[in-house]
Amino acid sequence: MEKLTASVKRVVRESPGVSTIYFLLANGWKLEYAAGQYITIYLDGSSTPAGKAYSLSSAPHEKWMSITVKNIGEFSGYLCALKAGDTFTISRAYGFFNPNTTRPLVALAAGVGISPIISVLKDEFNHDAQRPARVYYSNKTADTIAHKKELDNVPCDVMHHITAEQITPAGMRQGRIVLDECIKAGEDAFYMICGSVQFVRDMWQGLTRRGVLPENITTETFFES
Repeated sequence: MEKLTASVKRVVRESPGVSTIYFLLANGWKLEYAAGQYITIYLDGSSTPAGKAYSLSSAPHEKWMSITVKNIGEFSGYLCALKAGDTFTISRAYGFFNPNTTRPLVALAAGVGISPIISVLKDEFNHDAQRPARVYYSNKTADTIAHKKELDNVPCDVMHHITAEQITPAGMRQGRIVLDECIKAGEDAFYMICGSVQFVRDMWQGLTRRGVLPENITTETFFES
């Protein structure tokens, strides 16, 4: 696979341990990519020479590309330590998370699993600000919500679920995502799910048990790295 050099433009700390790295190719260009796709990051000397995949959290119309990373391992630690002016090695974009449908969208995300979902939402609303969509976003604590400002500004309903705090800020819910509510709010919807292996499995199984057809669900699983 072709390897490209990317140049960091800025790094934004989303929450403790989570950063968004904004970048362009070293020649100042952007990759051609579709919302929801991902790139592979390569790290010299790593025990994983094939690299690690990271979803783009930017949308194609935006000035810079970006990935949002939780600092939990070799690759993510390296990425979170980058600063403006640094370079790193990436692949071209690939993947098929984008639903490519006109049906209402219901997004179910946990943690940095919001990355490809925010990419898709920004792209959809760039083309149609009236696009019907709802977001159910799960985090352990209110201070670990990634892309909070962007989510506050998207023209759709966003329900934050906080699972590890007994008291939550106004407008947020304590506890896990309630799939019966998602189904009720998303009749004839297309579902996007992204998060950990367990989260994606539980959400997918829960939706299909409630009658959602598998062809109306797209998933992306995040692994610790």
